[in-house]
Order: sequence, then C-alpha cells, then structure tokens
Amino acid sequence: MDEPRPGTAAYTVSVGATATVTGGFSSVNDLEQAIREATRAAGRQLYARAFAALQDGWLAAHRHRYTAQRWRTLQWLTPFGPVDLPVRLVREKASGRYLTLSKVFLRRKATRLLSPALEQEACAAATEPNYRPAARALSRGIGTRLGPWLVWACVQFHGARLLLEQEKAPPPPARPVNVPALISEVDSTWLKAQQRRRQGPVRHFPVHLGLHYTGRQRRYQARGSTRLRLTNKHLLVSTAPLALFGPQFRRLAHRHFRPDFHVLLSDGDEGLERLREKHFPHTPWLLDRWHLAQAVRAFTGPDQPEFRRLMAPIGKADSEAALEALRTSPLRHQRPREFHALFGYLLGNREGIDAGHHLPAALRHGHGRTPPPLKTGSGAVEKNIEVQINRRFKRQGRSWNPRRAERLLQLKQLLAQPSAWNAWWKAKPQFHLKPHPL
Repeated sequence: MDEPRPGTAAYTVSVGATATVTGGFSSVNDLEQAIREATRAAGRQLYARAFAALQDGWLAAHRHRYTAQRWRTLQWLTPFGPVDLPVRLVREKASGRYLTLSKVFLRRKATRLLSPALEQEACAAATEPNYRPAARALSRGIGTRLGPWLVWACVQFHGARLLLEQEKAPPPPARPVNVPALISEVDSTWLKAQQRRRQGPVRHFPVHLGLHYTGRQRRYQARGSTRLRLTNKHLLVSTAPLALFGPQFRRLAHRHFRPDFHVLLSDGDEGLERLREKHFPHTPWLLDRWHLAQAVRAFTGPDQPEFRRLMAPIGKADSEAALEALRTSPLRHQRPREFHALFGYLLGNREGIDAGHHLPAALRHGHGRTPPPLKTGSGAVEKNIEVQINRRFKRQGRSWNPRRAERLLQLKQLLAQPSAWNAWWKAKPQFHLKPHPL
C-alpha cells in the first residue's frame, strides 16, 4: 500500500475471491465467454468484500468514537458490472447521531451510481466520440446499460474541478530547457453556441489553440515517408478570451523553454495581433503562408500564372515587390473589390511577410533527410485544431455551452499527457480517506 497523503489515513485490506470454470465446451469462443463471466463474477465478489473489509478497518481504528449498527447496500456500477456495495451504518457515541460510511469513503463524486474508476473511464471516453457512443462503449465493457447523462455528469463535475484547481494553484514551476529555437503557433476557431429558442440568428464563440515546439522529426524512418512529428510539443487550448489566453500561452513557453531564438507564426487576425504586441513584443512574427495564398487566390481566381507571379515576391519575403506586382496586375480593373481587399491585407501585414529575412538559415533548411524545424505554413496548428477541437466539437452540427465546452477541453488536453492524467486522478480526494469524517 502507498504511503498516505498528509491529512489521510491508510488501512490494511486482505480479502480473496475464487473464479471457477466448469462444464463442457464445444468451441474456444464458448470457453472464453465462460472465463469472462467467471472473472466478472469473482471481480464483483472481490469488490464487495474489499469494500466491507476497508470499512471494518476504519471502524476498528475509530471504535472509541463510533459503534457499528447494521449494513446497508448501495447500487454501484463498477468495471466488473453492477455490484451491491455493502455500506456500514455507524453511531457516534458522543452525540448519538447516525452516519453511513459512504460519507467517509465516497466523497466528491460526480454521480452516486458509478464507481471512481468508472468515472475516470467515462471522462476519458467522452473526449473522443459523443456522449452516447461513449456510454455505449462503456456499457459493452461493464456488461450492463449505462446512460449518456451519467457520462455527461462525470465530464462536467470533474472538468469543473480541474478548472478550479488550475485557478487556485498554478502548475508547479518546471526546469526550462535550453533549446536553439522555439516555434510558437496560435490560431482560433469558432464553435456553434447553444440557443434556448430555435428562432433568431445562430451565435458562435471562439476557441483558441496555442502550440510550442522546437522542431520536426520524421515519424517513420522508411524511405519515402513524409509524416512528421513535432518535437517537445506543448499545447494550450481554451475558450477564455484572448486577454486571458495570451498570458497563459506566454507562461507556458517560459515554464518549459529557454530558447536562443523565438519565432511566432499566426494569421493576420486583429485579436492575435494584439496578443503578439502585448505578450510577445520582441518576438519576430511570421505571417502564415497558407492564409496568404488563400487571399491571393481569392483575387486571381483560376488564373494560375498570375497567382504564381504574385506569390513569387511573397516567397522571397519582399512585401514591397509584392505590392508592386499587385499594382501592375492585369486583373486590377476587372476585379476592383478583390484588388482592394488583397492590397489592404498585404499592406497591413507587411511585418509578417518581411520577417522571413530575420529567420536563421538553420530554421528554414534541413540536413539530408532531416526536415527543417520551421515551415511557413500553419499546418501544425491547423492539424492540432482538427484533432483536438473539430473532431469532437464540430461533427453533426453540434452546439455547445462555452463553460461546459471548456470543461471538456481541459479534460481532453490533460488526457493528451498520460502521465499527467494518471497523476491527477490518483491525487483526487475521493481516493483518500480522512481520519475524521466530520
């Protein structure tokens, strides 16, 4: 048994259960099914006996204050299936009050029906599909039906606790790592907001995603493979306003890295521009080439030679030449509205275009089969938005409450780090016992 935390107590539990398989079987499938059922039955028996033994140990340690009265049963869904959990009713000698030991052992739970381990599995399952598929997957695992509202309640309860802990106590300081270069990317997307009335305009709210990494490496060493992996990746995702997201994004970089060179990559959004100016004033900013290409494509249309002509000076990080090429474009008088939109976009983001001259050559060029650490496109942050946000929050026309979406986002972000996920659940008060319940 692990050492108890300060303010908690540990009690020795020693119980046993036997799983027996008997009978004739005509196939391996029948035998395997019988083994599974016997294992489940033994697990449920072991679960009930262990919980009763834990209460007996607690009552023996507190016999000077409490006397045992009788047993009650509590219906619980566990990883082994439904269990009639024995719960001891005790009486306090001094006051004469009655107390069930479930108040001592089952504190801070999201629901009364699910065990703590099943609540953890429900929170993990809800981060991938919707709540109903997650409930069906858990139901298949435990062998009995589990409703989607139980999964929803677990996510909201534990997500709110995680957010509260982050507000009260920031993460412990880490030892920053000296790195040659740090690349930071930030972008935003929009989620559909829930509406109580069906009539009226559809509302949306933003979700911001920030990414810090130090380079790229090949995911597979097979010849011809082009899949890459970001090295030393640290992620931050939140529905908080940019005024709160910006300081968190900056602190995340300072906690983990001490770079010799730092570059920030984003599009020309006005909110992200204020974030850069306030929290990264001395960091070179590189305008994302994908959004640049989309803006140029909106002007040129299907004219591919003209598109290549306008993109050539942009590739050379020369905004003045790009503006001059746009002035002499033959499409200027044919598409005046698109011309003024592109001209304003290039003029307002000249800093992000010309920043390519300030980048070290080591960031822009690889060595042999080693890919370059920095690419001028936003593929990294766009892919993380697709994986972390879009796949879970934008399918099938889903709509969200911003506060509830934030709770699920934080659980999903924590689950991306398995060691941090297991450590957070292991440190929860519901797994530890107070020496005095009142």
